Amino acid sequence: MRRLAAIMFTDIVGYSALAQSDEALSLELLEEHRNILRPLFGKHDGQEIETAGDSFFVEFSSAVEAANCAIEIQTALHERNNGHPNGRHINLRIGLHIGDVVHVDRHVHGDGVNIAARIQSVATSGCICVSEDIARQIRNKIDLPVVKTGKGQLKNITLPIDIYSIVLPWQKSGSGLRKKFVHPKPVLYGVGVAFAVAMAVLYLFPIKEPLPEFDATRLRVAVLPLVNISAQKEDEYFADGLTVELISSLSKISDLKVIARSSTMKYKNLSKGINEIGRELMVGSILEGSVRKVADKARISVKLVDVGTQENLWSMDYDRELRDIFMIQYEIAQNVAEQLKVILAPPEKEQLEKHYTVNTSAYQEYLIGKHFLSNRTQESIEAARNHFEMAILLDSGFALPYADLAYCYTLIGAAGYGSIPKKIAEQKARSAVMRALEIDPSLAEAHAALGYIKFRIDWDWEGADKEFMEAIRLKPGYATAHEWYALFLGINLRLDEALREIQIAHELDPMSSSVNTGLGRIYEFRNETDRAVTQFQKTIELDAGYAEAYFGLAAMYLKSGDYTKAEAAAKQALQLSGGRPVIAGFLGGIYAQTGNDAEAYRILQDLEAPPVSNDKLYAQAIILHNQGRLDEALDILEKLLEERYGLLIYSNVEQEIFKLGNERFERIIQKMNFMNRQ
Repeated sequence: MRRLAAIMFTDIVGYSALAQSDEALSLELLEEHRNILRPLFGKHDGQEIETAGDSFFVEFSSAVEAANCAIEIQTALHERNNGHPNGRHINLRIGLHIGDVVHVDRHVHGDGVNIAARIQSVATSGCICVSEDIARQIRNKIDLPVVKTGKGQLKNITLPIDIYSIVLPWQKSGSGLRKKFVHPKPVLYGVGVAFAVAMAVLYLFPIKEPLPEFDATRLRVAVLPLVNISAQKEDEYFADGLTVELISSLSKISDLKVIARSSTMKYKNLSKGINEIGRELMVGSILEGSVRKVADKARISVKLVDVGTQENLWSMDYDRELRDIFMIQYEIAQNVAEQLKVILAPPEKEQLEKHYTVNTSAYQEYLIGKHFLSNRTQESIEAARNHFEMAILLDSGFALPYADLAYCYTLIGAAGYGSIPKKIAEQKARSAVMRALEIDPSLAEAHAALGYIKFRIDWDWEGADKEFMEAIRLKPGYATAHEWYALFLGINLRLDEALREIQIAHELDPMSSSVNTGLGRIYEFRNETDRAVTQFQKTIELDAGYAEAYFGLAAMYLKSGDYTKAEAAAKQALQLSGGRPVIAGFLGGIYAQTGNDAEAYRILQDLEAPPVSNDKLYAQAIILHNQGRLDEALDILEKLLEERYGLLIYSNVEQEIFKLGNERFERIIQKMNFMNRQ
């Protein structure tokens, strides 16, 4: 049910740090805070929707009631704090907004909720920050001034927001915002002439209170591979998997930029210093540690280090049962956020607090599967699939392995990473991802996997667009979702958006061979040949064994007419890929263009030899086209179109492979119904 409502979010300032240093006191103050606030919600007809730790999410039917409740809360806490030492103060920040909300079961969703949460996150201790919509509705209806204190971009909110503060009797005008917003001339609501004059004086002769400088690079965080110090070597998989999950947890915090696993794992077993790693990954903070697993218990030691100063910002040892592993991940993420001065919005806390399974054996199988999946070979994907299926067998309600199992089957069905028949693999991929979403509709990995299926298998462009956007909304730091979305946008010739998404993926995963190659591809799609060549060369410097980078480089050399370099790069790509048919076809096409008919014919014969596959047929079409046998090439492409062969989608952007430009080829492109051609 949709309706207009005033939304309040509250949060105790410094609660996580207090809980770390004095758990008993933090719990005592938390309970006292709840006992103070809850009667005031009821007094002003507020409905408590959710409470997450030290936060409240409350709905009011009126902006005035919400504002009066917030004022009474801060007044009660101010009076209470005056009678206690600083160490026992309860300091609250409050955010208010009014907008459309949607009630689904016991939950409330909508932009009104998101904006209120973000406004609360930028408020300072003891302050009430409100949106312009709230300010407009409470003018002349409350006894305190409402001052416009800033305008700026809130995280994940499309348009800039004007922020106002309710100035409490003991506060300075203009206080309220904790981040660097643009501070305009004060705008006053509901105050007398004397106060207006005083405010004018303050504006003309302002008190200089410089905002504290903050190094934004500290919000770029790398989680180094946890060191396995267990007696059992096979526990290495557990340590690697736990590293991946810590990265995943921190990536749910939208204010952090967390470097992806494929970049940080390159530092496993290397003896580089924090300074050098920080410089290479362009991060300001590094989380490192170790794990010792014994039976169903784990000792996890972690510390957060400031790269610039080498200072240990925070450290902790956890001795817990494996069934508590998700709580450990939540506590680590919460402490990292607290140390980096990042405020967790309630939806982020909700995501971090999820317990996906209580079955420790299932979780260990899942972690081992993640280890193998990241290696991206046919053998490793098969191993990953087996471990994910074992995790599901142990706990059929565990959503995460279903999402990754769907990705395994998509790679097998659409990208040739296995011997399972295409239709069976596609069916299993869909079944797995829908089960993941049935268990947890808010699982970003599942939405990304569904988007990839709709993109690579179904050619459902609108559906894929929606799922990728939802995955990124749920987990802004998920580099893989940005990478997949960039390729999707590029294929559909939404090239500016594609470049922006792949650049985000690159910021999150700067050492990834796949992401770096993806950046080169987007430059290729944009006809920025020189930049594409440079990017593919950078990728090869990063990973000299990555076949896709050589393949992309060969295409760019061919486009620029340098046949010698194109042939050399294509040969290297073919060797590194283990004879991938599409690369063989591309090399055969180069031979056909340069008059080396004997080599072109030899490769074509190899591709025609049993067993027949769509990969081989597509490669044959490339050679036939370059030999001038256009009708034969088009016959193959039309057959592949009927089967929605995965690589055919590149025909919309990669002009180096097919330069047909005739009506039959144009009809093939039109039938794929790309977004740019609808």
